[in-house]
Amino acid sequence: MLPVLTGLIARRVLLNFRADAHVVQRMLPKPLAVETHQGHAIVGVCLIRLEQLRPKGLPEQIGIASENMAHRVAVHYPANGKMKRGVFIWRRETDRKLVQVFGGRLFPGVHHAATFQVEETDNVIRMNVKSLDSETDVNFSADHSRTWQPSSSFASLDDASQFFQQGDCGFSCSLKGDSLEGMQLKTLKWVLEPLAVRLNKIAFYFNASRFPLGSVEFDCGLIMRAVPHEWHEIREVPELYAMSLRS
Repeated sequence: MLPVLTGLIARRVLLNFRADAHVVQRMLPKPLAVETHQGHAIVGVCLIRLEQLRPKGLPEQIGIASENMAHRVAVHYPANGKMKRGVFIWRRETDRKLVQVFGGRLFPGVHHAATFQVEETDNVIRMNVKSLDSETDVNFSADHSRTWQPSSSFASLDDASQFFQQGDCGFSCSLKGDSLEGMQLKTLKWVLEPLAVRLNKIAFYFNASRFPLGSVEFDCGLIMRAVPHEWHEIREVPELYAMSLRS
């Protein structure tokens, strides 16, 4: 049983895309069902810097820091006879060797190795993430924005904020691929701010063999900072059947 982990989200960037729901559903394991918003599946990249991460109750001085990335999609999953909202994570990357070694073994979530180049000022952030196989490379720059530009999926910042706040339970395939593992992210505050994003490379979503031309488009960028949080293991997860994975 994994202890509750606590720490600080120093920075969390969400690069969000609207995608063809039928295309996305084919990429999900049973029994997950794609969630739609304004007729679109909402997929994205979560880039998160964690600091002071440690078992709850221990001093923050022993906590670790890491840069992490997740490619994910909003879904519904079965629990206690109901369908609940969460996210499914196709791939995770991290720059922390400890997380790579123990992810999927001592705690849920298989993590791949990646390098993270980050440049930040008060108003601008630039990130270049390179994965070992180049399948999930990400390169973008973004300016902090004081105003929300309505997107095809979210009419307002509040609309977007409420949508992403409800996706606090994340599931991914186990190391053996025969089950789903889950973690719940509990944030002690929730404040998202808009970003004006310039995309240079999003390898996973702009791969035509995965997402045919016209089936995915950029929607919006968001950022949050300095958020105390906890990670809780989800012990009851839906069963994943290997034969249900479809390309």
